[in-house]
This record gives sequence, C-alpha cells and structure tokens, in this order.
Amino acid sequence: MATKVLASHKVKPRTSTFVSKQRYEIGKENTSDKFPTNLIGKNTVNPRHRSSRSHSGVKSIVDSSEDQTSSTLKEENTIKPSNKPSGIFTSFHSKVSTPKGPERKQVKSALHTRASSLVDRPNSLNTLKKKESKGHKRRSSLSINKPQPTVSQFSHISNKGFIPENPGKTNQDNYFEFPNFANHPDLYLFGVCDGHGFYGGEVSGFVKQRLPELLARNPSLYRSPKEALTSSIAQCDEDLNSLEIDVNFSGTTLIVVLLKGTTLFCANVGDSRALIARQMNDTSKTTSSGKHWMSIVLSRDHKPSEKDEHKRILNSGGRVESYQDELGNPLGPARVWLKNQNLPGLGMSRSLGDRVAASVGVISQPEILELDMTPEDKFICLGSDGIFEFIPNEEIVKILVPYWRLQDSEGACKAIAKEAHDRWCQEEEVIDDITALCIFLDVTKS
Repeated sequence: MATKVLASHKVKPRTSTFVSKQRYEIGKENTSDKFPTNLIGKNTVNPRHRSSRSHSGVKSIVDSSEDQTSSTLKEENTIKPSNKPSGIFTSFHSKVSTPKGPERKQVKSALHTRASSLVDRPNSLNTLKKKESKGHKRRSSLSINKPQPTVSQFSHISNKGFIPENPGKTNQDNYFEFPNFANHPDLYLFGVCDGHGFYGGEVSGFVKQRLPELLARNPSLYRSPKEALTSSIAQCDEDLNSLEIDVNFSGTTLIVVLLKGTTLFCANVGDSRALIARQMNDTSKTTSSGKHWMSIVLSRDHKPSEKDEHKRILNSGGRVESYQDELGNPLGPARVWLKNQNLPGLGMSRSLGDRVAASVGVISQPEILELDMTPEDKFICLGSDGIFEFIPNEEIVKILVPYWRLQDSEGACKAIAKEAHDRWCQEEEVIDDITALCIFLDVTKS
C-alpha cells in the first residue's frame, strides 16, 4: 500500500511567551465517540449500530502525569444554513448510474487554473506552502525561524486505501499544515479533508489550497478567529461552484485546528475528527503513580442519525434511512436521501460540495469549539475516519503517548496509521484512506 509520510517538524525553543486571551460511505459505519454534551448544549449524539465501540467524549487512561489545571471549553453556533442548488448526486458505490461530467485529466488542469486565479495568494502562504515531490511520498521543507509558543513538533501521514473492485483507486484525503500562519508567530493552522464521490480528491484538494488562502486574507483572523473560520469556510464552499467539476456528485469533510497562542479553535464539517490528550493527576489514587491520561474530543461526527441533524434533514424534505436487504432489514449506518428517489445516500449530515444532498438539509456550516489549553495538554491528533473508524479515542491516546515521551511525532503518525490499517483488515474487505496529523504541544501557564 502506498504511504505518504512527512518528516517531523521540530520547533526551535521559544525566546518569548505568547499568551492568548482567548461521504459517501463505502458500506461501513464510522464508530464515533460521543461529543461532550457540555460543549454542544442541547445537541446530542446517538449511539451507532456498533454500540460496543461507542465511547464518551472524554475518556481517561491510567498512566503517568502532571497536576491538573482547569480549562474552558466553548462551542460556537455559527452561520445559518444557506440554500444550496439542487441536482443529481451519487456515490461511486451507489447502484444508481449518473453522469460523471468532464474527464478527470481535464478537471485536474481546470482545477489548478481556477484555484490559482481565485485570489492573489498572500506571500506568507507562498513561503509556507509544502513543496511536494512526485510519487507516493510527499515531503515538506518548512523553515521555522520565529519563536513558537505552543507547538514543539508535528508530522503527518496519508495512506491510500484499498477497494478490490477498484485497483486504480487514488487517495482522496488531503491535509495542510502552516506554522507562523499569515506571518503571525503564535498562529498555527492544521487541517484534514476527506473527499468522497467521483471527484472527491479534486474537491478535497481544492479546499486544502483555497481555505488557507481565504483565512490568511480574512481581516477577522487574529481579532475573531471563530468569525474568520465561519466566513472562510462558507466562502470556500461557495467557490466550489466556480470549478469545472460536478460537485453534485462529490464533496469533502473538513476538520481544522487553529492555534492562537494558548487558545485552540476547532472547526468541523462532516465526520473527520480531532482530539487533544491531557495528562493529569488521578484523584482516586488507584495507581502507584497517581496519574492518568484523558482524551478530550474537539469535534463531533456529523451523522444523519443524530437528533438535531436528523430533524433538519426531515424539515428540508429529505429522508434518513439505511440501506436495506431483500427482506427490508436495515444495513449499515443511516444515510441522506431525496424524498422520492434513492439518491444520494450520503452517510454524513454536513459536508462541503454535495449539492444534491445540500438540497435536502446537508449543510457546510461548521461547528466551532474553543479551548483554553493548559500545560497538561500534551498533544493533538487530527484524522480522517480512516483513523477513527475502528479505534476509540482513548486508545488513540494510549497508542500515541509513548511517542510523545520520545518526542517522535513521525513515529506517532506511523504507529496510529498502522493500527488503523490492521483493524480495517480485521473488520472489512476494504480499507479506507488513512490520514493523521500528530501535533506535540508545549503550553506554558498564563
């Protein structure tokens, strides 16, 4: 299987301290850990059909630690759903045949031309953009010269999945990493996009390029990161209409982590995920070390089975049902359908693109969480559902802790990707694209 691994980026010791006030599914269910209810108010998460793998949003793991400090978790209600144009949409796994639009070679050329012409890219982005080599391995040559207040190092890995009937499958995942984002030494931007549908790779690739450009030029970026994330994501989704590809059929998830000093902002659309690992005292004193780790989910998976998502889709004229066997028994997760047609069968309730699903209540509006980080927050993991499908959040933390101790973020990425691959082999006949970002933190007390 082709693997794309980024060498770890180690950040020089800081000289000053910055303190902030502040898919189409492939016939499988994405087991999601519940999002902390205190972060989303009245929103709730329904258990998935693999209930044995369902976990709460915050889990602890016995291990060594430091003293616990409190943190403030806030959830932001963002823009209202916008009306989307209707059309025809399907998955490449759907039995329904639909037009595919322009040939892929034409699309790639047009995509590059169109994306480059949408805005004049800021010089700061040009100096930070990853220089990718041809082939299956993509490496970055990022120069980090300014003081970095919260990150010691970070790495990524992105592996192409496997589908027996599609040997020519490409990796539809994309990602981005920007230290010193928009020339602010205390800003970091990280993201993962998981594309789906015939043009899923093109859509996720466009979002990877376009969203950082929009954020870097957004006047609210430093003053109000939530406002900047909300408006930039909305604009990015709208800009997909200008591309010479058929986004009726294709879309992408988006998970973004923006660090501003010691404040974290996580914006999520779809079912990719982010979590942060916290090392803290065990007040129960049940272990000799008196320490443990806690996984804190920074996003919730947007699935049509969730109560609020389900209601919005029904109110928009859509249906929420699973596939059914010959006897009418439900198979797999709940999906989004047009009221009187078996299209599109989308397995998530929010995404960018997906115009037909958008006509019946699938939205691109992100949920944004704000977290005041503490010295006990040690690392962040972002990933596509290829990572989180079969690995619960607390196991993610347990796997990554030894590599955090060694300050080996590249090794952490390889370990979590291998574990995800092995579990896909055990559970399914296919393997999803697997992408993970591991970010090691160095947070000082404010």
